[in-house]
Amino acid sequence: MPPATPPAQDPAHESSRGTGAEPAGGDRQRRSTSPRGVLLAASSFCAVALVALVGVLDVPYVSLSPGPVLDVLTEPEQDDAQDDGRGSGEQALVEVSGAPTYPTEGRLDLTTVSLRGGPGLEQSLWEVLLAWRDPQVSVVPRELYYAPRTTQEEADALSAAEMASSQEAAQVAALTELGIDVDATTTRRVQEVAAAAPAAGVLRPGDVIESVDGAPVADFEALKAAVGALPAGAEVSLGITRSGEPLEVTTRTYAPEGETLLGVVPDVEYDSPVEVDIAIEDIGGPSAGTVFALAVVDLLTPGALTGGEHVAGTGAIAVDGTVLPIGGLRQKVIGAARAGATWFLAPARECGEVAGAVPDGITVVGVATLHEARTAVEAIGDGRGDEVATCAQVAAAG
Repeated sequence: MPPATPPAQDPAHESSRGTGAEPAGGDRQRRSTSPRGVLLAASSFCAVALVALVGVLDVPYVSLSPGPVLDVLTEPEQDDAQDDGRGSGEQALVEVSGAPTYPTEGRLDLTTVSLRGGPGLEQSLWEVLLAWRDPQVSVVPRELYYAPRTTQEEADALSAAEMASSQEAAQVAALTELGIDVDATTTRRVQEVAAAAPAAGVLRPGDVIESVDGAPVADFEALKAAVGALPAGAEVSLGITRSGEPLEVTTRTYAPEGETLLGVVPDVEYDSPVEVDIAIEDIGGPSAGTVFALAVVDLLTPGALTGGEHVAGTGAIAVDGTVLPIGGLRQKVIGAARAGATWFLAPARECGEVAGAVPDGITVVGVATLHEARTAVEAIGDGRGDEVATCAQVAAAG
């Protein structure tokens, strides 16, 4: 903002300049400032201060914009291998070993959002205001994505853990969809903690629970039995291993539905006859799970699942094949349309998010399970795209 123009001086009060002379009587005249001048100066100062404050003040919001789009099926060209998130070399994004695989064609894209405003990438009020004006950007409270006082290192570690978990869930869901048995073992490792549990402020994902009140627990069943024998609200001492270091922490049990619990969701280890390798760098979070699972199904079945069509999608996936909501759906559809996709698979529970906001040239399909997603892509590949349920139809149905 340009500085305010100073008010004109009243000639009757102009002091002598450049001569060093003093008025008669030895008293130095003082130039008076009008009330209007004071007001203008104060207003200018406040305006400059406000602009400076708007430019630096951190606000608790994050902005989501369309991010990179990656084809999970195509073997990358060597020159592009460094630029598409795969890392070095010529490895395809998804590779399967331990079972016969089949060539495919078409494109199956995972989509992402670029998120700004999290730990280490805080936004000023000015940046948030600009983001609010952009129709392709969503601005949402930071607490929807990050717990209070989360550091950048913690956020990065969680994002990487979510990506690793999504890859494992995608593998199990895909193999189960194809009728391939996968052995599962529940461990004492904490995958997550219920927000309402007293342990939410004590235990962290990745902690391994070794003992309860000093008594070692050999497996998850022993852990569950030891906690279940305690009354609700009882103080309990847990021996844990965190990042390789032994610790002892104290929390309380609770019984949300009558059964005494710690409120932890245990991690599960899977033993599969088929190995899936997903080579991806610099992308985190769980939202590519459904697309990863479809890629595994495609590689393990004859023919091209997409029939040569360009399909994109998003959605976290559970090991039982349930497609879970992920957020940032509008931005991902925009990114997919920019990349040339003509079909987009979205979690059915989020179809309302894109109502009236789908770009021209792309059809958004709502899916609730991996089986529905597979069936929809097969129909698209067979030229029967008019048979699939679009997000508009899913949202209208309820």
